[in-house]
Amino acid sequence: MNRGWMSIVAAGLMACVCLVAGCASTGFGGKKPLRVGITTDYPPLAFKQGGKVVGVEAELGRRLALELGTPVQFIELKWRDQIAYLLAGKTDIIMSGMSITDKRKLRIAFTEPYMRNGLMAMCRTEDKDFYATPDDILQSRANIGVKEGTTGDNFVQQNIQGARRVSVASPADAAYELRRRRIDLYIHDGHAVAWLVSDNEADFTGMWTPMTEEALGWGIRRTDAKFLERVNTILRTWKEDGTLRTALDRWMPYADEVEFLSTPAP
Repeated sequence: MNRGWMSIVAAGLMACVCLVAGCASTGFGGKKPLRVGITTDYPPLAFKQGGKVVGVEAELGRRLALELGTPVQFIELKWRDQIAYLLAGKTDIIMSGMSITDKRKLRIAFTEPYMRNGLMAMCRTEDKDFYATPDDILQSRANIGVKEGTTGDNFVQQNIQGARRVSVASPADAAYELRRRRIDLYIHDGHAVAWLVSDNEADFTGMWTPMTEEALGWGIRRTDAKFLERVNTILRTWKEDGTLRTALDRWMPYADEVEFLSTPAP
């Protein structure tokens, strides 16, 4: 074998070694799937369409698995079970519109933020004058729908003392409860509120001034430091090359109306 061919073979072997080392450092590669914990009741971030898991999180989950050189496996969970499944080793990452909070960081690690978030409110169009500002909502004695265990639920319990808190299972259920007047307001992540309003514009109105400012990130076990580092490296690349912006634009039809939500987190 001449020296030229020896150099080519050596370079190829080195590339293979680096690829294997990269996979080993994150625990993925080959046939082991990336197990993504996802709750599919949160359009446009994660929902079912024609039996398939779609949305921002689904698209980015598939891209992440591709970057890691491994198949993806979406594990559909109830929201309240996400962290428990991650800590039990039943999933590898939570990609489900999870806000980064200090309380959650006591149990799990988060990637760098990938999207802005904020709590917003939705009401029946006929009632919009009653809830024109955040102060109107804070002083309200209305029946307010929340999804249990979310930052919206926590916000209502801590800040709107005069309201009656009503637990609803999903954003879709909130729309139903608004129509039948069991609730007067729905407070949830702005992305879910904007999607519901855009899908029911004749019936509902959103209050587009966010009552909080949060950021979304992906949850990873605190013991998986190398995996966390690898995902953050991929995320930074996506921010720089436009991959993240393209995914957000694809799933958010309200970008012009709610610029706060449509802007990726720094």
